[in-house]
Amino acid sequence: MAYRSSRLDKGKWIPDSTTEARRPPIKIPQVDTTALIEEHKLTLIGRVTNSKIQKPRALVDFFLQQWRVTETITGRDLGPDMFQFKFDSEQDLQEILARAPFHFKRWMLILQRWEPVISDYFPALIPFWITIHGFPLHYWTQPALETIGNELGPRSWDSKNGGLSIKDY
Repeated sequence: MAYRSSRLDKGKWIPDSTTEARRPPIKIPQVDTTALIEEHKLTLIGRVTNSKIQKPRALVDFFLQQWRVTETITGRDLGPDMFQFKFDSEQDLQEILARAPFHFKRWMLILQRWEPVISDYFPALIPFWITIHGFPLHYWTQPALETIGNELGPRSWDSKNGGLSIKDY
């Protein structure tokens, strides 16, 4: 029978001593970012949910043509799965957010107002309107609907439309 080499003989599973040690993270100095935060306060940040099909550059071009706003809107690709829209007016931004949820190429996309946060998961929420069928009229009370909403996720009562809306908090 032939001799079988061991892992040690083959050099497998032995740490490579030639690899360099990982560099420590770069420490960014504390600076006043007030002007940058003010500059981006009318910005929406988005993330695609299927980066193989949804290309941010194509998505930005599509929505810039579809959204009709009174002031100027600009958009840009922020990488393989993120994008940005910058508005000149708060009213236009709010009107676009009120049209959510959004989809592109038959896949949902995430679109949230920009916040000065550091997170790999931002943006991450998609607001939805929930319709409940067969719910008896005499149970249409705020406590009853909020009980259902508590099971579904963060919510807000929309007294103007008499319904429960799930909101991104």
